[in-house]
Amino acid sequence: MNEMTLVLAVSVLLAVGFALARLARLIHLPSVTGYILAGLILGPGGLGLISADMLESRLQFFTHIALMLVAFAIGERFELRELRSSGRALIGVSAGECLATFVLVAAGVGTTAYLMGVGAEGAGPAHAAAIGLLCASIAVATAPAATVAVVRELGAHGPVSRLVLSDVVVNNAVSVTLFGVMVTATQVLLGTGGQSGLTAVLAPVTQTVLSLAFGIAVGLACDYIVHELTARDNVLIVSLAAVLFVGGFAGAVGLSSLLAGVAAGFAVVNRDRRDVRAFRALNDFEPPIYAIFFALAGAQLHLQGLVAAGALGGAFVIMRAAGKYFGAWLGGHLTGMSHRQASSAGLALLPQAGLAIGLACLVAEDPTLAPIQSLVINLVTASIVLNELLGAPLVRVALVRAGEIGEPEGPTAGLPSRKTETTEAAGEREVAVAPWPQRKLRPREGTGSCALIGVARPANVRALTRLGTLLGHFYGASPMAVHVVRPEEEQEYWDEVAEEQSIGMFRTAIQEAETLGYKLHTEIEADDETAEGILRTARDHNARVIVLGHPGEPRSAPHEGVVEGVVAGADCPVVVVRFAGPLAGGRILIPLTEAQDLDVARPVVRALGIVADHTLTLLRLMPPECSPDELRRAEEEVHGWCIGEPMAGSINAQAAAAESRVHRVLEAAADHDVLIVAMHPESGFRQAFFGSLAREVADRVDRTALLVHGSPQECVLDSAERPSEAEARPE
Repeated sequence: MNEMTLVLAVSVLLAVGFALARLARLIHLPSVTGYILAGLILGPGGLGLISADMLESRLQFFTHIALMLVAFAIGERFELRELRSSGRALIGVSAGECLATFVLVAAGVGTTAYLMGVGAEGAGPAHAAAIGLLCASIAVATAPAATVAVVRELGAHGPVSRLVLSDVVVNNAVSVTLFGVMVTATQVLLGTGGQSGLTAVLAPVTQTVLSLAFGIAVGLACDYIVHELTARDNVLIVSLAAVLFVGGFAGAVGLSSLLAGVAAGFAVVNRDRRDVRAFRALNDFEPPIYAIFFALAGAQLHLQGLVAAGALGGAFVIMRAAGKYFGAWLGGHLTGMSHRQASSAGLALLPQAGLAIGLACLVAEDPTLAPIQSLVINLVTASIVLNELLGAPLVRVALVRAGEIGEPEGPTAGLPSRKTETTEAAGEREVAVAPWPQRKLRPREGTGSCALIGVARPANVRALTRLGTLLGHFYGASPMAVHVVRPEEEQEYWDEVAEEQSIGMFRTAIQEAETLGYKLHTEIEADDETAEGILRTARDHNARVIVLGHPGEPRSAPHEGVVEGVVAGADCPVVVVRFAGPLAGGRILIPLTEAQDLDVARPVVRALGIVADHTLTLLRLMPPECSPDELRRAEEEVHGWCIGEPMAGSINAQAAAAESRVHRVLEAAADHDVLIVAMHPESGFRQAFFGSLAREVADRVDRTALLVHGSPQECVLDSAERPSEAEARPE
């Protein structure tokens, strides 16, 4: 068959598939069903336009590409932040349906095989048990492609669709592991030998772990590269290369392409900056690949397999469906899901294809399984035929029943260009501070605590003192400036020349604090480690907050060491200010990914509110697939977060669906004067893996940014400590 004939066959396959897909939509069936029917009609079991040779050797790469794209897409749905609320349900549903499916299929198929006397001549209970166990391990797997396609086509969003896509990952991993173990058990039952028990058990576990680790590594590399790109076509090229590489290399070295692809998507979507443009760019590339994939899947179906499987095939299909449905329902019910959600999840787990076909091929290639090869392959084929034809419509029924139908996904609009330039105080020019517009503040007496201000550069002393004094007023603490020097340099600070050059910045700080109505305490601390000197002063004077200045250069190594050291050892919030212009209020932006972000940033907002009422924008960053109703509910939720502790000024709550969190924040920051970003305590490993949205924003934004380090418990004052309105406002 020449190349033109191959191209012609694919074009006809697409055209017929498209026509039947449109027809399927008219009768409320998923488009997937139409493409599968087209393949069934045109394939070897139908008109024969697509030959078995073409399927096996010349069109397989379409299947591989589609499965890699599907795996990567499933990884996006495995976002830990979104799964926190449904993690318990995922564990329950996954455990329930995997266990129930395995037990019911093993018992049902094994018993039926024994009663029918199938197998080799003289075969007894051992052969029947071998058939049941091997089929049961394959039955656990769910086809991810059909599930993803229906979810996307319907624009489904909600706990059930999220849970189903996550569970597909789980049950495929379980199926791969169980299959490896059951092959060993089957060899023992058949008396055909094989690998030692321990080796055979560890092999699938090792394969699973290595597949996930490899996928995560490629996903992280992809995220780093894509995040530096702005053009969508470049994002598509890099993303497609990463997806093909992770699947192709994994398959070449004997790892699971599916699990590696899922892990790559998982790594990208769980980065703190959550740049999902890779997924969106691939969305534009997927439709024709998916169409060919499902049509080819239909062409591989052989209806005669249903006849060959007979009653045993019926037992396999029925037991698998019962295990998926009732197992998911029971697991969901025990973990608090509603009856409708739990039963809907079970219906959506019936599709079966890709992985099941792959495992059946492994059975066919293993000579130790020869006594039961043809029987197992017939059973799996029968299951795939029925579940491919009926599975996708049942997924649709499940999602409609769960009430999660939304708008279909489509191409997204272009993204704003990344701001790569950062503005810093030029040279040693002083950071501008607006004149104090009000009367002096009224200090609280006898608090015995301080707001510690780390001073090192004359250029930002006045601005840091202004902010530190305001924070001290909010916390009911006296402002204190500290400058850390090396022990061998301490004596020099008391000669006249040094005083004029360095101690002079204390004079500036004292004058600024007096302008606000406070007496500033000063201290010079000698220590080889700047961070340790600041922390010792903070402990000695009961610091309630520490204020540090950022030199301006992104990721300045010496400064990062000081900040990280202070943050790691401080018992109070640490506010790091990166100046990119004057310290001014007016329009303040706070990006939020959860309620705790606002709790961390709240003291700084209220402190700045002492000066004047500000326009405060609370920007809730949401996943890009959120519907308008979900965005509206998110805005209402943000309003609720502000109840209980009023903040000065007008509050504008916004919820934005963001493909890239960093790019969305940079876009919003262009219309604001100051950015306040919460930074939660993070371990080195967590930061290396998940990254930090706050750090990314601070390095890229061209506005003055206040990075607030600390836990919500450290930052929030109880009612006894909060200054009253009379105390908070100037005299």
